[in-house]
Amino acid sequence: MPRHISFVFPGQGSQSLGMIDNIDNSLINQFRPIVESSLDFDLLDIVMNGPVEKLNQSSITQPAVLLTSYLLYQDLMNSMDIKPDIICGHSLGEYTALVVGNSLELEEALKLVYKRGLFMEECLEGSMYAILNCELETISKFCEEVSKKSNMVVSPANINSPNQTVIAGNIDAVGEVVTLLNNHGVKRCIKLQVSVASHCELMSEAAIKFKNYIGMINLKMPDIKLIHNYNAKTSNDIDELKLNMINQLIHPVQWAKTMEYLHKKNSIVIECGPSKVLSGIAKSNNIADIISTSMDNYVDKLKDLI
Repeated sequence: MPRHISFVFPGQGSQSLGMIDNIDNSLINQFRPIVESSLDFDLLDIVMNGPVEKLNQSSITQPAVLLTSYLLYQDLMNSMDIKPDIICGHSLGEYTALVVGNSLELEEALKLVYKRGLFMEECLEGSMYAILNCELETISKFCEEVSKKSNMVVSPANINSPNQTVIAGNIDAVGEVVTLLNNHGVKRCIKLQVSVASHCELMSEAAIKFKNYIGMINLKMPDIKLIHNYNAKTSNDIDELKLNMINQLIHPVQWAKTMEYLHKKNSIVIECGPSKVLSGIAKSNNIADIISTSMDNYVDKLKDLI
């Protein structure tokens, strides 16, 4: 009996210059007209040649990572006869999943995430830290204490695994929580190189603007089972699907719950994107069989599993 197969798609932070260099030029050229008609700047040139500061702007990063992940997916489809049973993406990666699930056309997806990035850039500057080897309950307690005392925003943003939670919010509030955690004995608090604080209340204005914009987008229900970040569940209709995408901006990514669901399915998990970030997180969630398209000879390794 064929193994259960899940595709996961990464979000911001996975980008790097030249991340499409190993993709066949004929495949890139196949989608080049769509990319060029979607955006009023040369996305492919930025991905290949930079500058890196431009690539790392949220409004550029988001379509760049989505496009790269989708091209890698198409490259894998051309190499193997394989069909996903479940698709999901981490934060921005959920939009790649929507394209793969035929819920959203690539052209509209590129426009949508570009706008999403712009809306996020217009929000108050914030900070994000990855907290390692500390229970979520402790992290949440310190976040609540600082929020109440300072009247600022700080909260869990990415609940990635039992030993990794990312917090986000106002710069000073996040810094105070990190200090409290350090004093509590938590040694590994890693500052993320971002200027926007995703998946927290600082994104409220972006969520309002995004709600108005996504209302004009032609979405269909995915034809592959898609697990959402907001609640680690599927949507029942288009209205719920759109609401899940809006809620994702201001609520934490429930990635640990998503990984728990895939673990119960004994799924082969394929990270399809320009890095191995989600592969590491999958391992910390007890996923036994994880393959990344950034691995050497990943097609051969995948064939051995299937």
